[in-house]
Amino acid sequence: MRYAIIAPDGDLTHHDGDIDWDRHIGPDGKARVGLPGLTVAGWVSDIGLMRPDRYPRNVVGSCVLAAYGASVQPYAGPVVFTGWNPANTPRGLLEIESLPQPIEHLDLVHGAVLKSLNGQGQIPREFSASWAEQIREIADHVRSAPTPSVTVRTVTLR
Repeated sequence: MRYAIIAPDGDLTHHDGDIDWDRHIGPDGKARVGLPGLTVAGWVSDIGLMRPDRYPRNVVGSCVLAAYGASVQPYAGPVVFTGWNPANTPRGLLEIESLPQPIEHLDLVHGAVLKSLNGQGQIPREFSASWAEQIREIADHVRSAPTPSVTVRTVTLR
């Protein structure tokens, strides 16, 4: 299977073979980040934001996910990209597939995010100045948004 990973430091790497989810995402479980209208899915740690010591916020990965239509929010730890086929669900097949070819578009968006975030106001050639500004705003949000809390309530049955 072909997949790609954006590490918390922003590096993008491409891989072939079986995905070792525990090694890449962590043993706590994975969560799918839906990318509307695409045959690609993003995967992040299910509890990444709640364990900042283990899963640092992934500013570049969060920006790339947002550029692909994901919810604008902080994502923590590595972001894994795979192919995704929701039409396989009713047939009992796996939805996770190999990252579709060509994968140059992921490289293009990743590179454009890096250029936008470089601090020198560069505008990626393929994108607009307003796109680059939006990416910088998303990055600021990812860096500064509070960590969500979990409230545990006890229930008394009568």
